[in-house]
Amino acid sequence: MKRNILTLMILAATMCAAQEAPQTVTHAECLRLAVDNNAKVRIAGGNAQAAEETRKEAFTKYFPTVAADGMAFWSNKPVLYHEFDGLFSLGLVKKGIAGSVSAIQPVFAGGRIVNGNKLATVGAEAGRLEKQAATEDVVLTTEQYYWQIATLYAKKSTLSSVIAMVDTLERQVSVAVDAGVLLPNELLKVKIRGNELEALMVDLDNGIQLATQLMAQHIGLNDRDIEVVAEPVPEQMPGYPADIYIDPSQALPMTTDYQLLGKAVDAAELEMKMNTGQYLPTVGVGAGLFYDDLLNEDYTFGAVFLNVSIPLSGWWGGSHSMKKSRIELENAKIQKEDLSQMLDLNMKNTWDDLTAAYRKMQIANESIGQAKENLRLNENYYKAGVSTVTELLDAQTLYRQAQDQYTESYGDFRLCRAKYLDATGRTEY
Repeated sequence: MKRNILTLMILAATMCAAQEAPQTVTHAECLRLAVDNNAKVRIAGGNAQAAEETRKEAFTKYFPTVAADGMAFWSNKPVLYHEFDGLFSLGLVKKGIAGSVSAIQPVFAGGRIVNGNKLATVGAEAGRLEKQAATEDVVLTTEQYYWQIATLYAKKSTLSSVIAMVDTLERQVSVAVDAGVLLPNELLKVKIRGNELEALMVDLDNGIQLATQLMAQHIGLNDRDIEVVAEPVPEQMPGYPADIYIDPSQALPMTTDYQLLGKAVDAAELEMKMNTGQYLPTVGVGAGLFYDDLLNEDYTFGAVFLNVSIPLSGWWGGSHSMKKSRIELENAKIQKEDLSQMLDLNMKNTWDDLTAAYRKMQIANESIGQAKENLRLNENYYKAGVSTVTELLDAQTLYRQAQDQYTESYGDFRLCRAKYLDATGRTEY
């Protein structure tokens, strides 16, 4: 019986541990979850759907307008009344019913229907581009969070190896102190250095926890305990990023921001045409079926008609409104030209940042080799008795700093690479 109870307790503890185990997410999964769950992308997607519904609504303006009207009335006096020279009077229609069903097909509306549909199509396309732009922003932010976490994990790995070195040194020095070869002061130096490294480990763990929480909120898993699977920093440097370079003039049309600027110009041009159309004649043809019972007789008839509307007084203020539309169109073109130059500069700057990050990574990589050799020599010197504990500890510190510098430069290089791809209208997602 006791054995069964113990088995059940073990199973329950195992199930609880499984439920509390953090959800692991890789680099690719972080990007996918961010795009699927991030509020910014979801809102942009909703706006894109709303713009698409507007486009569908605008298309219905091509169809006839169908209306049904009805009226019934009762009057205390005849609607039609006439008195014949005081001899007698005639009153007609004190109550009645009238109704109609009609359809009007627009023939010409100053281009407002055609241009309205084009404008709605431009709006739908702009909505899709806005969603794409939001996705690109979210992907870039995800890259920033991810490489921050990956850098912290790499630093933690380096720090763990250095702590192991210090622990080994502490055991060796402790033996030497017990044997009277070294003074206790040397052991104290090693212990203090070990405590400093342990304090750094606490800071790194806190940094990883905070960065992971930010990532969880960003990818829509803020209610879950997650663990990001960090890619290790490779010992061998990646190649020079010449394979992803593209001429800014070729990349500019591929960028989402440039395409949005083009849609803004298209929209301003169509709005100018629609504004002009408000002051042009409107022509429509229609047909209807009419019914009335005004003289206690049912009467039904059909008719076709032509409707023409000319806004004469509208031209008094219309000329100013059309001038305003032309000014707004010109401003949209100027803005497109100006921001296009800014996008071009941004592509050049992000490329310069990428190449600079690569050069810094090269320098940091060379420092690692020098720090490793320095550490090896100091370990040999210490074993040979020609080097002090302090010199060996300093060599370990220099090695850790060189490793951390390379780790930071590698993470910066990967982030600069993502920024350059984003600036040139490309993404690896």
